Amino acid sequence: VKVVRGNGKNVFAVFADPNCSFCKRFERDLATMQNVTIYTFLYPILDASTGGDSMRKSKAIWCAKDRSKAWLDTMLKGIPPIMAGDCDTSALQRNLALGQKLGINGTPTSFVVSGQRIVGARFAELRKAVDEAKN
Repeated sequence: VKVVRGNGKNVFAVFADPNCSFCKRFERDLATMQNVTIYTFLYPILDASTGGDSMRKSKAIWCAKDRSKAWLDTMLKGIPPIMAGDCDTSALQRNLALGQKLGINGTPTSFVVSGQRIVGARFAELRKAVDEAKN
């Protein structure tokens, strides 16, 4: 899911679960950033405790006509995504495989272009890493 604000020149990626309360708080912090491109990898890992709801929400977000709006509505406004129909959701399995390969076992986990990994909703650390990476 790609979200661009301003000129989008500062790029980073976040692995996030739509049911993760830390991810929701982190997303509110991210909403204050300007001139960024955020690639969110839907990473539904909370299914064991939620009975599969994270995967259902992730599929609904992925299949939405406007993925970024569906993601932001879910995370910032508490509006659950509505499944708009069938679509190819194999990207979610690829996200899970990539996350496992990278050793991600909690969300949010962010990566800046320098390769720095930031585990958790540590917004100040992410902002600093993004600023350093652009220099």
